[in-house]
Amino acid sequence: MRRVVLLIVSLLAPCAGAAGNGTWTQFDAWKGGAQLVTNIERGRIVWGFGLGRDDGELWSRASALYTWQVGDDQAPWKLRAGPALKAEEIAWWQREDHRWTRCLDAEGESCARLQAGMRLSADRWAEYGRWGTFVMADYTAIDDAALLVGGLTHMPSGLGGQLSVWHEAGGEVTPTLMASAPVTRRLRVRLGHKFVEDETFIGLSFSTY
Repeated sequence: MRRVVLLIVSLLAPCAGAAGNGTWTQFDAWKGGAQLVTNIERGRIVWGFGLGRDDGELWSRASALYTWQVGDDQAPWKLRAGPALKAEEIAWWQREDHRWTRCLDAEGESCARLQAGMRLSADRWAEYGRWGTFVMADYTAIDDAALLVGGLTHMPSGLGGQLSVWHEAGGEVTPTLMASAPVTRRLRVRLGHKFVEDETFIGLSFSTY
């Protein structure tokens, strides 16, 4: 993986484009849990943070990705790579199965593990008349997790739709369908459904882009 990242860096460095600035935050809740995700872009670095609870288990993650911009400045591809960390709750009897673990109480019943790995991402926003399109591919070596996203937005009304596919090691391929509508210029409401888990979620997103 390290050699792959170094090869990508060497190939794309001469093509680096302009840096960006903005913040994007999303919160979703469903019957079995909730998730908060924030990306903060400052220059060529995107700081990513996430916190969630699913089926009673708490997790958090963070990443720092360097950005290379390729293609037309009006609709460039943004290619990103960098380190990522993930912390999640585990049962006390699982401590011996993981490398970096720590118990959070004196009784040793509340424990967590920390994982580190590389994260790679590519995304593109483009406008075609009255429509805006968004595509993204994201891979994290932690959990061998991959996410594919395709979105379409009607620019005059702000109404949008999105189809995503998620997969991680040991799990099933999970498609999700989501619709969104503007509340204010920067705030949107989201409604979606995860088909494998058969879970419906509702949420909000906020963007300064």
